[in-house]
Amino acid sequence: MSIALIAPDRDLHGLVRALEEQSPETPVEVWPNLGRLDRVEFAVCWRPPVGVLATLPALKAVSSLGAGIDSILNDPTLPADLPVGRLSGSHLAQDMAGWVLAHVTSIWFDLARFEVQQAAGRWAPSSPQRVARVGLMGTGAVARPLIASLTAWGCEVHGWNRRGRAIRGLTVHKGPKGLIEMASAVDFLVCLLPLTSATTDILDQRVFEAMQPGTTLINAGRGQHLVEKDLLEALERDRPGRAVLDVFRREPLPVDHPFWQHPRVRISPHCAAISQDKETANLILRSYREVIAGRPPLGEANREQGY
Repeated sequence: MSIALIAPDRDLHGLVRALEEQSPETPVEVWPNLGRLDRVEFAVCWRPPVGVLATLPALKAVSSLGAGIDSILNDPTLPADLPVGRLSGSHLAQDMAGWVLAHVTSIWFDLARFEVQQAAGRWAPSSPQRVARVGLMGTGAVARPLIASLTAWGCEVHGWNRRGRAIRGLTVHKGPKGLIEMASAVDFLVCLLPLTSATTDILDQRVFEAMQPGTTLINAGRGQHLVEKDLLEALERDRPGRAVLDVFRREPLPVDHPFWQHPRVRISPHCAAISQDKETANLILRSYREVIAGRPPLGEANREQGY
């Protein structure tokens, strides 16, 4: 019996080495060079080709190589009763927190201004006169280290989740009305949502019109959350005043896309949080052992909810 890694266009050599080091007795195969398909009991995927999972007759569970499972659930051939899990370790969430905090602090303290002043030899002290107000779209496991960091810094933190679940230290909002309320109350609107039918295109004209002039949108969820045309038009109205984007509808982002040269857009190439090989290998092996013992994979998702 074996584990199959299915992640087109992703370098898996480091992950395979980490798996071999941690469990040399566990067979690991990498798509498209799978051996006997009837031996694969557990698959770990990132954007698997449609139909591949359905060719594995002994498959007991599948896990995403990260927090998002949308590319797996969007496969119409996915067996209806196949458990779906997620491999989202602590380092992934910590890296996400660091990436968001880096942008929030850089913008809030206007660090770019000091670079300009330094180049001009100009001494002009300045600092924010109040705490930053940050709204988080998504308050699950990926957001927890970020929530802790923001509250420790003293920010006014708002959160938006599906049920309006209370979270200590946050002002929590729910529903369409709550999202608009939060967007209008914060300096930074941060999207960390999973991609589902309910969250597709959620960052649209209605949300942008609610944001205050000069505020910042940060999207580290999925590119499909953002209506790009609406954002480009909203930036011209200064609502929001800038956007920090790590994810896009098409990746890599096409070289002729207007985001590249837009003066109010910061781009990073989907690297706000990247799985680390050693941690991921440990999570894969732990999840595999759960599955072959007849238990659900780690981070089992609710397929109806999409996360």
